[in-house]
Amino acid sequence: MSRSPWLRLASVLSATAAILLLTASTPPKSSVTTNALRATVEKLGGQPCKDSDLTCLKIKVPIDHFSNEPKGEIEIEFAIHFANQQSKGLLIYLVGGPGSSGLQVAEDSLADHDHRLGDEMDVVFLDQRGTGTNTLIDCPAAIARYDMADLDPDKPDTAIAQAKGFVADCTGEMKHAELLPYVDTEQAIRDLEAFRQAIGAPKVWLYGESYGTQFAQQYAVAFPGAIAGVILDGVLDTALGSEAYAVADSKAVEGIFTRILRSCDGRSDCHADMGRASAAAYDELASRLAKAPIQVDFPLPNGDRIPRELNSGMLEGTAFSSLYTPSDRRDFLRVLAAAARGNLIPLMRLTYYDLAVDPETLDGVGYGSFYSGAYYAISCLDYTEEGDSPEAAARSILARAKTLRAQFPRFIQLYFSDRLPCAFWPARAKTARGPSFTGGDYPTVILNSDADPATPISNGYAVFDRVKHGYMITMQGGPHVIMGRGLGCPDKIVLALLLDGETPVAHEQICDTSLVRSYTPLTLTGPADAKDGFAVARAIETEVEQFPEIPWDIGSDPISVGCDRGGMIEARKTKDGAEFRFKDCQLWPGLRITGTGSAHRQGDSSDDITLVVEIEGSHHGRLNYHHDWITEATTIAGDYDGAEIATPRPPLP
Repeated sequence: MSRSPWLRLASVLSATAAILLLTASTPPKSSVTTNALRATVEKLGGQPCKDSDLTCLKIKVPIDHFSNEPKGEIEIEFAIHFANQQSKGLLIYLVGGPGSSGLQVAEDSLADHDHRLGDEMDVVFLDQRGTGTNTLIDCPAAIARYDMADLDPDKPDTAIAQAKGFVADCTGEMKHAELLPYVDTEQAIRDLEAFRQAIGAPKVWLYGESYGTQFAQQYAVAFPGAIAGVILDGVLDTALGSEAYAVADSKAVEGIFTRILRSCDGRSDCHADMGRASAAAYDELASRLAKAPIQVDFPLPNGDRIPRELNSGMLEGTAFSSLYTPSDRRDFLRVLAAAARGNLIPLMRLTYYDLAVDPETLDGVGYGSFYSGAYYAISCLDYTEEGDSPEAAARSILARAKTLRAQFPRFIQLYFSDRLPCAFWPARAKTARGPSFTGGDYPTVILNSDADPATPISNGYAVFDRVKHGYMITMQGGPHVIMGRGLGCPDKIVLALLLDGETPVAHEQICDTSLVRSYTPLTLTGPADAKDGFAVARAIETEVEQFPEIPWDIGSDPISVGCDRGGMIEARKTKDGAEFRFKDCQLWPGLRITGTGSAHRQGDSSDDITLVVEIEGSHHGRLNYHHDWITEATTIAGDYDGAEIATPRPPLP
């Protein structure tokens, strides 16, 4: 169960800003203009990035910046977006992880932010060493096995064997293992400085998200003269070692999860689905799993059902992954409610999705633009676990975990699961991290949510209390990383500073948003519900949206998914959305669905879903259903249980 701040930023939130009063000095601007930067990059060999409108540039850097004896060179690749207008400065965009590819997420990241950012600033992304094509370090198969393991501090010998096995498997699986001693952040910040020097050494703005905030702080400490301003979004406190961070994070996660469970109790639909207090539902399931894994007959697309195990580690990993955004939190509550009613399959689906595991084969499929091998390679150098020996370090971590179990009863693995591999990691840090970041004669903006599970709000306040010329914006109830969500707070406040030189009106401000997105109730929970053909059609639409295996942006290959109680759904990409084919799909007991569906998700007036399906089993019918997502209007035609069905009319008073 990785504690890595891997981001899933699909949800759209709502927020309001609380405005206070104070002023500060106008920030400095970078002296680089777009035309000058473009000419410099082209002179250095910049070329159009593959499948992108950005310009890519490779810079050769030493493998080891700290060695007096040359060990060779590697290439680090940068992607540059040139401002659409006259540039107001140069922003270095540092993505999360560690282990994320900046180049792969560059265009999506720019699209997430207000258009003014790309219009008025040059923006640079990089593939940090360990993530780029030439230096990629990853081990998806090994990480999948480790993330699904049940690690128990009361069984230290077993836990240590699991950690050792993961390290051996991971390093054996990865390419470029020879780079493992040289991928720490202190090396990486010098790669960025080599780029800055190559383009003329302008002053730069740094925007770091999640782990990127650590990168930004270490860079600003090492090269203070390079900085025009710093924006830290989802903040890691670089003053903390691995032990202190693990304790702070575990404490925060326990509190956030309790808030989320309580939010379900305060919603009539969620509470009704759960059938009891949500904490009781979770703890009862966790208690069962603590005694032994639960066998689940998991459905495959070919119609077979195969026995699978759900264990404590998988539950804890999925629960933790659910904390990142309000929509993730809602989705977890729904699968927990299904589990409380005896259906563990939705929980298993979400677990496989969150852990990047193929539900058919249990093979690790990786996270696309995030590489778990690089995550461990970088983290284990930045936060080397100390001890008289690797074995001693690991046993010390597990002994401490036993003493903390009462404080962290639901997330004890979170405290130690990432640290154990670092005790046995083959590369050790050669250089210590620099001193803690304290800001400078430039503005530093701290952005954090008080419901952030990966970079706790306590980290943000600790950094804010240290820095000069600091500004803190806290989103109450928000996700991990709060900028680029389309919200006035913090986006307009930060962009006014970045682009217009308008300092925030206060050194501390707060935003407010929903902790959990609107709950989606379980469908057809009783036999009587299936008597209504219109309710069945709406329920099919709802359940199709709940399959984590079926994204709205389907790739070129079709996706086949086994339905909970038999049959399958096949999804294919179309020019303007997706089409679905139902083959004896049983989403509920006694109902078989056969037919087709089509969905459009273009953000215009054509956004809708249409279902043309036949129902067999305990009920029979033919349903032609259409839901327009723009107008929110719904229509239906066909027949059900021998009677014509039409769009229902509300009862007359």
